Amino acid sequence: MKKNLKRAFAAAAALLFVLPLLAALPASAADTLTVENCTSAYLYNFENDRALFEYRANERAFPASTVKLMTALVVCDAFGDALDTPVTVTWDMLSEVAGNSVEFFEGEVVTVRQLLNCMLVNSANDAAIILAYAVAGSTSAFVARMNEKAEALGMANTTYTNCTGMHDPKMITTAADTARAAKALYAIPGVIDITSQQKYVMPATNMSAERVVFNRNGLISKYYTTGYYYPAAIGMNAGATEQGGYSLCAAAREEDTGLTYLAVVLGGLESDGKLWHYENGRRMFDWAFSAYSYRPVLSTTQVICEIPVRLSSTVDYVTLVPKETVTVYLPVAMDIDKEVIYSYNTFEDEMDAPIEAGEEAGVITVVYGDEIIGTCPLVTTVSVTRSEFLYFLKQIESFTKSRFFFGTVIAVVVLTLIYVFAQAAFREKRIRKMSGRGMDRRRQR
Repeated sequence: MKKNLKRAFAAAAALLFVLPLLAALPASAADTLTVENCTSAYLYNFENDRALFEYRANERAFPASTVKLMTALVVCDAFGDALDTPVTVTWDMLSEVAGNSVEFFEGEVVTVRQLLNCMLVNSANDAAIILAYAVAGSTSAFVARMNEKAEALGMANTTYTNCTGMHDPKMITTAADTARAAKALYAIPGVIDITSQQKYVMPATNMSAERVVFNRNGLISKYYTTGYYYPAAIGMNAGATEQGGYSLCAAAREEDTGLTYLAVVLGGLESDGKLWHYENGRRMFDWAFSAYSYRPVLSTTQVICEIPVRLSSTVDYVTLVPKETVTVYLPVAMDIDKEVIYSYNTFEDEMDAPIEAGEEAGVITVVYGDEIIGTCPLVTTVSVTRSEFLYFLKQIESFTKSRFFFGTVIAVVVLTLIYVFAQAAFREKRIRKMSGRGMDRRRQR
């Protein structure tokens, strides 16, 4: 019980040492990344839930086609796994369509899945409006759900007024809020696969032959825009309005490391013959893949400390090493030897043999900048046998220091004193009795 308490105290002490350092994340090479000709930008890593770069990320901007990310979220919430639910296209639906269109027909029967593909791959506004009616009965009721979802996701600076992204001066968002919607959509199985298609082949319906629609995201497809294809891109959304400029919300993954990034660019310009939402998106991805990686900060062969050993006749101490290798997502340019701080505590000041190799004996905490980046148990490297002679001596020593031993000694002393006093009293009484008999004899004479 005492040993467990000591272990808990040691672990707590290690955390107390570093808790005051949690105020901010470490400075990184983000200062070397810049974006141009856009309203705002945001870069995020999924695996480590970390924003790596922000440029006016909370400044309000027009969302353009990124609105369809929220449209897809609400649709997926409503239908769940029932994406093959059929929807019949009506005149009311088609009467609201403006902008990009796949050109569905009144009376045509399509599925929710087909509509999602058309909307997310080709940014089809008619597909978005049909989905809105299928979910809520009208676009106004659907937009209300979009704003409720935005509020639930913490998108405090976002207001939706339509489900397509067509410009409305009252419809605003931020790069950081757009990233929140994208992260929620990314978490839904299968959606990122839809957005990663270079083209979507829609099966024939009751009123149309097979349709082929191409991806409008220039990082994914070269059909609408050339010169921006990015092999690591795995999807999401791109679009533009005259008033809001070019928007991009894209994900990219590096297969070797398994790292996935999200880049958001709002209000991108077209200048110098370049589309800056794509230029900035590619720039952010290139920087992220080169600037960050998983790096080892603890190794199972790394000797952390030595701890004295008692009751062994063969060794005086045993070394402690991390129980496992710890790798942490860190800037590639940082110097681990100079910039990482290690703090450790052992459960005991000394260890008693026998000791098993791999026995947990402490905990180590790793700190970089102002952040705890890892903790790991410390374990012994070798087994140590116990000297039975030294153990016997310790048992004697322990007994002589025990309460029972002191109680026994005191009891013996007390009993001895009682015995001595009793004997003395008995002798005195006997002497007095003998003296009385002698006086009686003298009187008789």
